[in-house]
Amino acid sequence: MIQKPIIGITVSLDHGRKIRAGHDYFYLRRAYTKAVQQAGGLPILLTPEITPGEVADICDAVVISGGDDIPPELYGEALTEKTELESAERLAWERQILDLFADNEKPLLGICYGMQLMNVHFGGSLHQDLYAVYKDALDHGTSGQTVLHSIAIAENSWLSAALGKNAIVASRHHQAVYRLAKDFRSIAQSPDGVIEAIERDNFIGVEWHPESDATSDAIYSMLIERAKQH
Repeated sequence: MIQKPIIGITVSLDHGRKIRAGHDYFYLRRAYTKAVQQAGGLPILLTPEITPGEVADICDAVVISGGDDIPPELYGEALTEKTELESAERLAWERQILDLFADNEKPLLGICYGMQLMNVHFGGSLHQDLYAVYKDALDHGTSGQTVLHSIAIAENSWLSAALGKNAIVASRHHQAVYRLAKDFRSIAQSPDGVIEAIERDNFIGVEWHPESDATSDAIYSMLIERAKQH
């Protein structure tokens, strides 16, 4: 039997704030696991009970899924905009995974919050609210509802090989990459100038949610092919 690449997907952690007061819950849109399965991978859900070292041992690649806002102190700024901060426990755990996967050169895909965390962790920064900076900003789904918009893709990138020069993507976010982390490259932008995808070595980040649009197969298949090659 041919073993499918094991693709770990990190989950969101709710400390009694959204789902049920007084209880911790994990949650994740099922679209992530379906996208990985349809692309030929074996999806497993990752929680902080699985140590970063165990994640690196078990998984051929990892997806850091979407989440809430990243504390601005992580990129040297004071809080200036209304935010709903991500779990500190999740942040600390995923940052260790980023370091291990960088050391091991294993493939990692950051989705929305996952791309933002990747950029911040390696020294970049964010716009705390993209609408405060991009006065003619598109609707990127800040109400939590998924919104479709176009992106332009840089030549000579894995994304252009997979999708061509342009694509329609599904967004739901209000923060965006500002200063790129060292050695990362911006490989896609929306018409209003928001950075929509970044890459560095084995790390890939997309600001949109490919599991919710027609880019899903191309992006998750690319991740799985990289996992097979590692």
